[in-house]
Amino acid sequence: MAEHRRRPLFLEAVEGVAGSENELCGLWIEFEHADFIFYEASTSPLHRDHIVLHELGHILLGHRTASGDTDLGVNLTGLFTGIDPGTVLNVLGRSSFSSQQEREAEQLATRIAGQAMLKPPPMRRAPELDRLDSALRYE
Repeated sequence: MAEHRRRPLFLEAVEGVAGSENELCGLWIEFEHADFIFYEASTSPLHRDHIVLHELGHILLGHRTASGDTDLGVNLTGLFTGIDPGTVLNVLGRSSFSSQQEREAEQLATRIAGQAMLKPPPMRRAPELDRLDSALRYE
């Protein structure tokens, strides 16, 4: 995506982004010379990937909204105090799926994940569990 847009793309984990069902899970902020996608730091790797794909979906679909306060009720100055809202070109976040843009981004994220066959990372078992499993097998 960074190569396609000819600008850097940064993925950043942020504590406290996720909240209730109607609150933000991810956020795409477009600056003049770079894109940032923020996601909830405490989420699972699979959910993180889906949030990032959702935000990439907004970029790919050309979705735009006003800077500062978004239609999602997110106040940029309250969430990221170090960002000057005047330097932000676009803010889109993953929240409820009531808007057409949110549904479109979610559908695209799901399709990309399916094509990429994204799956949770394999569980690592302790060697002791493998030995115990082997010892308890009836054959």
